[in-house]
Amino acid sequence: MLRWLLRRSADALLTALVAAVLLVVLVHYLPGDPLAAIIRDRPATPEVLAALRQRWGTDRTLPEVLAAFFRGLARGDLGVSLSEQRPVTTVLLEHLGPTVLLGGLTLLIDFTVGLALGLWSALHPDTARSRFLGALTLVGYALPTFVVGMLLVWLCAVVWHWFPAAGMADPLLAPGAPAAAVLADRLRHLALPLAAMVIATIAVPIRQQRAAALATTTQPWVLAARARGIRPARVAWRHCWRPALTPVVTLFGLWLPMLVAGAVFVEAVFGWPGVGSLIATATADRDVPLVVGAGLLLIVMVQFGSLVADLLYRLVDPVQQAS
Repeated sequence: MLRWLLRRSADALLTALVAAVLLVVLVHYLPGDPLAAIIRDRPATPEVLAALRQRWGTDRTLPEVLAAFFRGLARGDLGVSLSEQRPVTTVLLEHLGPTVLLGGLTLLIDFTVGLALGLWSALHPDTARSRFLGALTLVGYALPTFVVGMLLVWLCAVVWHWFPAAGMADPLLAPGAPAAAVLADRLRHLALPLAAMVIATIAVPIRQQRAAALATTTQPWVLAARARGIRPARVAWRHCWRPALTPVVTLFGLWLPMLVAGAVFVEAVFGWPGVGSLIATATADRDVPLVVGAGLLLIVMVQFGSLVADLLYRLVDPVQQAS
C-alpha cells in the first residue's frame, strides 16, 4: 500500500509539473497587453512602457518566463498580481476561504443527499415520484448556472425579499454584533449561491448513483438477499449501496476542482468573493501572474482529487484492496 501511494504521488507530481508548464506557455501567448491592468486609461510614453515591461518581466522570452516561474515556485513565490499590486499567494488565500465554504457545502450536499436520492430512485424506478425527480434534476442540470442564479436572485431577493442578492456579509452590520447575528447574516448570504450550485450540479451524482444501483439490483447476491426475506431497507444499504459506489468514487475525485471552475458564474452573479470570480476578473484584466497562480491552484486540486479518488476506490473495491 505504501509503495503504491508513493508511486501514485510521484505520478501526480509529474503530471502537475507538465500541466504547469503547459499553463505558463498558453498564458504567455494570450492576446492582449498584461500592462493594461496597471496603466488602465492613463497615457504612458514608450519610455515608461519599456521600464514597466522590464520591471514586471512582460518583455521576457518564453524560456526566461519558465525559468523565472520555477525559481519562484521552488521558493513558494508566485509573483505579484499586476491588478492587485500584492503577492499572488496573498490574493489567492484571501479568496480561497469563500470558495472552499461554497464548494465544500455543495460537495457535501451532492454526495449525501444526491447519492441517497439516486439509490432511492433506483429502488423505485417506475414510480411517478422517481420519474418526476429525474425530470426535475435534468432540468436543473440543463439550465446554465448563471440563469439559475439570476432566477433565484429575481424570485428570492427581488420579488419575495427572502435573502440578500449579493455579497458575503451585510456591510451595515455593526462590528460588535453578537456571534449569532453574524452567523445568521452569513447563512442568509450563503443561501442563494449554495442553492444555485446545488441545483446546477446535483443531477450528475443522482443519475450516476441511480445507474450504478440499477445495475447492482440485478446481481445474484441482491436477488438472494431478497429471496431470504431481508428487509428492503437493509438490502438497499448493505447489498446495493456499497457495490454501486465504485463508479461514483471517480466522479467524486473530479468534482472538487470542477466546483471551483464551475463557481465562476455563480460567484459573479452573487458577488461572492471566491476564487471563481477572481479567475474571471484576472482573465479580463490579463493579470498574468494571478491567472497562472489560480490555474496552478486548479491543477493541484485536480491531482489531489484524483489521488483521493484512487484511495477511496481501493477502500471500496475489494479487488483493489487485495492488489
